[in-house]
Amino acid sequence: MVEASRSRISPCVVRLWRRFALPALVGALLVLVAPAGAAARPLITGVSGMSEDDPIAFQRTAAAGTQLVDKPLGWGSVAPAEEPSDWDPTDPGDPNYNWASTDLWVTRAVQAGLDPFLIVDGAPSWAQRCQAPAPLTGRLCDPDPAKLVAFATAAARRYSGYFQGLPRVRFWQGMNEPNLSLFFNPQFKDGRPASPTLYRALINAFYAAVKSVDPSNTVIAAGLGPIGRGRWAIAPMRFARLLLCMNGRRDPHPTRGNCGGGVHFDVFDMHPYTTGGPTHVPRGGDDVALGNLAKLQELLTAADRAGRIKGRYRRTPLWITEFSWDSKPPDPGGVSMPILARWTSEALYQAWSAGISRFFWFSLRDFPSEGAPFSETVQSGLYFRGPTLAEDKPKRSLYAFRFPFVATSQKTGISFWGRTPTSSPGRVIIQVRDLNGWRTAAVARANRAGIFQGVVKTTYGRNKRGYVRARYRREAAIPFSLKPVKDFYQPPFG
Repeated sequence: MVEASRSRISPCVVRLWRRFALPALVGALLVLVAPAGAAARPLITGVSGMSEDDPIAFQRTAAAGTQLVDKPLGWGSVAPAEEPSDWDPTDPGDPNYNWASTDLWVTRAVQAGLDPFLIVDGAPSWAQRCQAPAPLTGRLCDPDPAKLVAFATAAARRYSGYFQGLPRVRFWQGMNEPNLSLFFNPQFKDGRPASPTLYRALINAFYAAVKSVDPSNTVIAAGLGPIGRGRWAIAPMRFARLLLCMNGRRDPHPTRGNCGGGVHFDVFDMHPYTTGGPTHVPRGGDDVALGNLAKLQELLTAADRAGRIKGRYRRTPLWITEFSWDSKPPDPGGVSMPILARWTSEALYQAWSAGISRFFWFSLRDFPSEGAPFSETVQSGLYFRGPTLAEDKPKRSLYAFRFPFVATSQKTGISFWGRTPTSSPGRVIIQVRDLNGWRTAAVARANRAGIFQGVVKTTYGRNKRGYVRARYRREAAIPFSLKPVKDFYQPPFG
């Protein structure tokens, strides 16, 4: 739920989001068995909203086990405030553009071994065809697709790998959360949904521009916000059906016609923030959280089958490029550290189980409070914010994000899943803790994507007590308690 300038979120935006979006060890090992063969699907992680360009930030992002990092490419920041009468907006070298900050960010991301991911958003006023209503004045409102084409072409050319020695950017996203009025207007016209149709024209234009520079570029549709609220937001399932010209909640099927030739993107994106834990299912039938991603996958499968999506993949991937909870501390309304670490591992497992192959955490470090109450700031970083970036301190959840591991007590023993810190293959030791310390229970084998899973046949943990952990090389995952944590109400931003 982040706008183009992600270094800070205004109190107005957070208030609107909150208003509209968030209404003793026993037993012994009996039999050790090798874990079941893990599926080949990877779980590649990233960090989103990382606006810092300090090398330390990129080094820490890479050290978190990630391969991807994203940043908004602010169209309104790079382009001139007034449209020049004589310029070439498709030329990445046109002197009216100011790419300096993005050049530095992309260069340092690549130097750190990360794949940069740019989100084109935040159109200049001269490229918009309406004015957002109060209290959203200044927000994006009906951008002109033709002007977006010119800017996207210039951006893709600049970061093609063939311009002035700048690195290549392979991943391009067209805007952010177009189903929320906080980021896209109008949502409705004359009481009827307008944003899905407007966005269809924009993503088709954006796709054509980016692919014209390099067909191997990957175009990601804008991530959708998780909820619908009256005239302020269209629920993501409804938005997706209208965007893709599909009908039917339970049995998705195409509407009549050809949907204007289809919708062009390679990857669909969802921001499934939850007002509970990783398995929480929202009450709204068209809302989407981490716990009910299956219905969105079903819709995408039906849209693929109907030929509505025109992208590079036969089956369109679903990614999560934003997800998190605020932590306590520093946010008094956030999730306590022991539960946050647990939920972080469970969130990664939940996403992988739902068919997600790319998962981004929002963000690297807590946002500055600047004197505002914690209810109006974002404290979901993997690091506690210090006086300087170098003084930031890692949270317990960072280690769960780098080396996710979950374990569940079953009738036949302990079921487990995890991913190695560097997504590398190899031998993984599964251990349980008894009165004498940690004891090896089984040996698993992580596949080439670093995924490992299986079942240990044992009486240990049948009383829902005990701790299990994984060890890979010299690193141990955070011990995972076999005592379940029931879902409870928890706003993602505290």
